[in-house]
Amino acid sequence: MKPPPALAVIGHSSAGKTTLLERLLPELASRGLRVAYVKHSSDAHPLHRPGSDTARLDAAGAALTGFATPDGTQLTTRQPLSPSLLARDADRVDLVLVEGWKDGPLPKLEVWREGLEAPLAASRPDVLALVTDAPALPPAVASRPRVPATAHAVADFLTRWLGQVAARPDVRASNANAKPPLPEPRGVTHRAVRRFDGDTLRAAEDDRVAVEEPLEIRVNGDPVATTMRTPGHDRELAVGFLFAEGILNDRDDLGSLFHCGHPGEEGYGNVLEVVPAAGAVLDLERVEATRRGTLTTSACGVCGRRDVDDLMATCAPVAPGPVLSAHTVARATERLRDIQHTFEHTGGVHAAAALDAHGELLASYEDVGRHNAVDKVVGALVLAGAVRAPLRLP
Repeated sequence: MKPPPALAVIGHSSAGKTTLLERLLPELASRGLRVAYVKHSSDAHPLHRPGSDTARLDAAGAALTGFATPDGTQLTTRQPLSPSLLARDADRVDLVLVEGWKDGPLPKLEVWREGLEAPLAASRPDVLALVTDAPALPPAVASRPRVPATAHAVADFLTRWLGQVAARPDVRASNANAKPPLPEPRGVTHRAVRRFDGDTLRAAEDDRVAVEEPLEIRVNGDPVATTMRTPGHDRELAVGFLFAEGILNDRDDLGSLFHCGHPGEEGYGNVLEVVPAAGAVLDLERVEATRRGTLTTSACGVCGRRDVDDLMATCAPVAPGPVLSAHTVARATERLRDIQHTFEHTGGVHAAAALDAHGELLASYEDVGRHNAVDKVVGALVLAGAVRAPLRLP
């Protein structure tokens, strides 16, 4: 069955996303559309009340955890949000709306109003339109479609979009044995490429290539590091980098993480501000002390450290872990290939994944830099509370 169309509704905090969706869902229902709603958060939140029966059984390893009452049934899973997860109820809904997930692979609507930071659409080509009551859009997004911030107008836009999606051919229906194309991740762009076949230079044709852009990591406004990375999951990258450097001990050291910048500035959207939690002190001198410096690259290796002994001097010993079966180890590389969506399109990125002792996927990311991919995985585990430093490094 063809999966239902899914769309993310993004915007800055207090832009009015939830208020708009509250008005939009009844409007879409009145037009006969069955709509699923998912709230996405980049911050760690418990899915069950701490100490409750469901929390205890979820922690015990249940693949699905449910809570049923006379008013309905709620099921939770440990799987991260993905298009395939959204497609599970394809026979029950006509449209899936995800509030948030601005770095996800879905097409997007951005809710924006005057007085907020510059629109996110300036650095996100997958934003279909901006929903706003502003008389004019900022220059950086002036060419984007604009939809009035009313439930009726947005429902009209979505109805037209659903018609366009329905008119597209279903690849799986035309060729049951063909592998359906993956949605393009954010780290993919298009370029005209001319290939040399050994005799002649062929005419230019469209090709998909991996994106590489700089990310500046700041802590309380002070630049700490700049790295070339594949855009997307910058929060995880920054947290993983700071954790690996011994600057960050665990997620409790974090107050907030957010992108900053202004339209027209070079690298707009490529600056991430890290604000420590109240009372937390992040030792930024560690970056200088480890000689990693304030400039990193997407290259592999020890990244500026003078030798392996220098690196090992700052690493705390790791306690012995579980013994892995040969099957689990062999299956691990297959699991890694399963998540390489950007590589599927471009052949130009690395991937890293974390799995538990049973081979279950905990986190996985791609990046042009292999150590960036690892930092993203580590950052995701830190943000989830699954990893913390055993002690403060000397």
